[in-house]
Amino acid sequence: MTDTSGQHAKLWKSLQALAEGQTAARDALREALLDAPNPASALTELAVHAAGSPAARAALTAHHEDPKWSKWLPLHLQEFTAVFPDDARFHQPLAQALLDSGWAGTHLQALQASPEGSVPAARVLVAELNAIAEEAAAWLARLPALKARLGGSLHVLQVQALNRVEALLGSLQGRKVLEVGPQEGGLLLELLRLGADAFGIDLGPQIEHPRIITGDFLLTALPGPFELIVATAVFESSSCARGEPDSDARNNSPAVLRRFHELTAPGGLVVLENVMFPIPFSRAEAEAAGFEVALSRLPAINLRTGGRSCVLRRS
Repeated sequence: MTDTSGQHAKLWKSLQALAEGQTAARDALREALLDAPNPASALTELAVHAAGSPAARAALTAHHEDPKWSKWLPLHLQEFTAVFPDDARFHQPLAQALLDSGWAGTHLQALQASPEGSVPAARVLVAELNAIAEEAAAWLARLPALKARLGGSLHVLQVQALNRVEALLGSLQGRKVLEVGPQEGGLLLELLRLGADAFGIDLGPQIEHPRIITGDFLLTALPGPFELIVATAVFESSSCARGEPDSDARNNSPAVLRRFHELTAPGGLVVLENVMFPIPFSRAEAEAAGFEVALSRLPAINLRTGGRSCVLRRS
């Protein structure tokens, strides 16, 4: 299934026709979906390229026509709650999670029922794809606020982390915060500007600042406990992404999670934003270490397929 507006529109029209009782549309629709390399991804593409209310469609179409932001925010790779109300596989790349979830397979099987039985199945699928489109449009409504914070020393993952933090904690004024891996210091300086009692820990900081401690996050004494720990593009490992042990202790799931727990105040948050590889631990591992997974999804900005974000809350 190629990503063209004409083909998406044709497929959507066939699905709507079947939902309205025109059973002659069933076979062509089923074949088009079965021919797709990843039917679940194809259905998600159909949602963001063809489904939704007129207002949602206008927003989504404008986004797809934006050469910059449509690449930074490829909507068909988003992990929509309409698809996964509670996806336990948040450490997997989305395409694989979609493939493993059974979501698309359930719909395709239902569409292969008798001609009469495929009509209610098509209605259910239309409703779900419309829900995904509406949720995608809601994501886009948050883009102006994200864009407004970009520039200067903040990069997009740092802005995304700030947005997540403020949505859960509100004002950062007076809150004790640790940034792991501040590097050039952009996020740390912004945290301080927002009134946080913020510190950074880095093996090789790129700026000198009295609030940045040079050392190993796992070993260095730090002035915790913290209400918030944040890290952007720090805890990433190709080995962990493959489910293999990592020789670097900083990407060893039990060690990292134990250290997070040691340094986080009860009820405090750990916010991670990755780019290249998924979060290097599973939901079960996080919960066993004493955390609740408050949020697990792809970043709003996907610089790489499979980049992940999560928010942990210490129990």
